[in-house]
Amino acid sequence: MFKGLFVSLDNLMEEEKEQKLKQKLAKKIKDSIFTEEIIEQLNENDFSEIEEENMPSIFSCIFPIFVTRDNVVFRLYKHKIEVDLSDEMNDRYIFMFSDGRLTSGLFKCFSLSDDEYCYGIKRIINTIPFFQEVIIKALKNYKENMKKNGKKIEASKGKDAIAEKNYNDLLNYLNCTSEGK
Repeated sequence: MFKGLFVSLDNLMEEEKEQKLKQKLAKKIKDSIFTEEIIEQLNENDFSEIEEENMPSIFSCIFPIFVTRDNVVFRLYKHKIEVDLSDEMNDRYIFMFSDGRLTSGLFKCFSLSDDEYCYGIKRIINTIPFFQEVIIKALKNYKENMKKNGKKIEASKGKDAIAEKNYNDLLNYLNCTSEGK
């Protein structure tokens, strides 16, 4: 009985240690992509003219960053990297910066001790210089991208009012329907 308890505790401690290692690795990968140079360039851009509620639109002009290397498509977001080795679901992966998790398109999470985890992370690491190059290019051209997407931002202001009206209408409809029962 006690032996089983100790085995369970050992397994739990090993999983926690692995999770911490994956988190450290993910932080180092993220810091390698989003270098001081990239952060400085991001901060050099004047975002003061943009209203705070439209700040997410800036990042939608920059992210996702697409990189194709050796017929593999990488999509970099602020919080994750998606990797498509092929069009097959089992060849798609998501790497999360928050916890170092690598998940397949079939929703299998890989352990740091899995060969597939190491293979996937090495592919991502090999792509870091290309991510940096494309990010820098996107930051340099962000004003042009904002002009292209400016109409979408203005149109989205109207959509917010419509969405709120629809929400209120649907909530009223739900309340009326619930009261009628």
